[in-house]
Amino acid sequence: MKNQNHSNSYSAYESAVYRAQKISDYDGNPLIEALPPILETEEEVIDAFYHFPIISEEEKRLSPRIKSHILWRVKSFLQPLPAHIRLESIISTLIRHSYQSRNPLDAQYKHKMQILNQMKNLKECTTEELETNYQVGNTTAECVMINGVSGAGKTTAINRTLHLYPQVIKHFSYKGQPLTRTQIVWLKIDCPYDGNFATLCRSIFAEIDRLTNERWLEKYGYLTRSTSTMLMHMTTLLINYNVGVLVIDEIQHLSKLKKEAADMLDFLVTLTNMFSVPLIFIGTSKSRSLFQHNFRLARRVQSGGYIEMGPLKQNSAEWDTLLESLWEFNVLDEDTELTQTIKDFFYDQCQGVISLAVMLFMCAQSRALLHNVNKMTPAIIKEATEHDLKFTQPMITALRSGDPLKIAEFDDISINEEIIWRNLQHDIEMEDRVNEAIANKRQEMKNKRQASHDALYFSICSSNIFPNFTQDVLRNIIDTVVSTTDSNIPEDELKMLVMQRIFAETKNQQQQKKKQQAIPNKTFSLLKIYDEAIRKKEHPYELFKKKGLIKNPFEEFTKVE
Repeated sequence: MKNQNHSNSYSAYESAVYRAQKISDYDGNPLIEALPPILETEEEVIDAFYHFPIISEEEKRLSPRIKSHILWRVKSFLQPLPAHIRLESIISTLIRHSYQSRNPLDAQYKHKMQILNQMKNLKECTTEELETNYQVGNTTAECVMINGVSGAGKTTAINRTLHLYPQVIKHFSYKGQPLTRTQIVWLKIDCPYDGNFATLCRSIFAEIDRLTNERWLEKYGYLTRSTSTMLMHMTTLLINYNVGVLVIDEIQHLSKLKKEAADMLDFLVTLTNMFSVPLIFIGTSKSRSLFQHNFRLARRVQSGGYIEMGPLKQNSAEWDTLLESLWEFNVLDEDTELTQTIKDFFYDQCQGVISLAVMLFMCAQSRALLHNVNKMTPAIIKEATEHDLKFTQPMITALRSGDPLKIAEFDDISINEEIIWRNLQHDIEMEDRVNEAIANKRQEMKNKRQASHDALYFSICSSNIFPNFTQDVLRNIIDTVVSTTDSNIPEDELKMLVMQRIFAETKNQQQQKKKQQAIPNKTFSLLKIYDEAIRKKEHPYELFKKKGLIKNPFEEFTKVE
């Protein structure tokens, strides 16, 4: 059968393609044979996980606003870590092992399915009745616990691993025989905030509805249903849809509860063992409190494996490789050398939390574009930390302290990358809009002043009432008045101010002229009198005296008396 992808507005699925198995235990099981081939080497796993976005030289020459959009590609960056390789191996084994005891061709399994189909038509049914009727033979499934601080990459790792598999596979025939089955390879939900069994069931009903285009939530999830009946129907749906693994994220939500949380976890583990549907729990360090006083439950929850995903260690190979890879995605005009000083400073600002490192890198470059800074600097990195990642600072401070109690107190701080990026882009776009508005306003004022200047210049020059002023002088006077006056002042008032300025300039010129006329050029007059005395063969002193230029000393003395 050809591998075909089908989708509509509600659901998407792949038609089953059956592959030969290298492990005899898996041979002859349609649910296992329909899965993608097992990744056999670490190199294959790394290739499947690794994703590094690129930016072309042409894109680097685009405008800053366009490049701020290109930066979002960094969000898809994924560098495989040892934890990823281990997680892929665990899930690959977990799913196939769970399907071993649920072979739809097996007679015993067919008998179990008949029992379930009979029981799901009952209006009320307890889990004890379900367990009594369904338990045929020994079945078991494992549970896995993934733990770590927010932003360490837990959800990214599990999502990337799960997406190595088609989520929904449709079976129509197997080796020439009819086989109508819907196989949900993996089902992932978030733990309800209230830790309520009914809420958990409704979440599972809704997710199955989304994948299958059915209406199980409407049928089984109404409020008057008893919790025990909803749990029974949830279980039967997990079995009927051949769910390969059930993933429950954010289980730290249960830490606010006590006995109810333990009851829910114990119930889920019991059911997964009974019906061979493996469970993966994902939570922050705060979820550890759920198991501190229940060793049995702790052992069962991590029976299939335990993966701790914390911040990367400073100067570790993983951290250096991650930072060096990030540094290659540079949208700025100049490359920044990744010195040890930069490495240390960058680590201090994000404390090795992967999602924070990626967001800090994106936000720092975006702010550099905003401020027309050509390269990454500690100042830009610091600004991005203070403005764009300020709500994560309590967690960073706790991680910086190294105190496990403080880390546990703050490790469930949500790091919503989309909101952080959207807020930064909003700030950039708002600043762009403000700058653009200011530029437009300044241009508007400039245009208005130029129009006023031109109108006044034409009006005054055409009137010819100031013939003593050249056009350049008049233009300078109008320029001075218009540039120092509110652009919204009425034209008549502006014209009056210009006229006043011209009149003042006229009066000033007249005063300067009178002053020049009142002060004779004494040097020139004395030389003329001197020449005249020489011509008349008269002593210059006597002629100066006759002209009144030399006063009588006696008369001056008398005036003083």
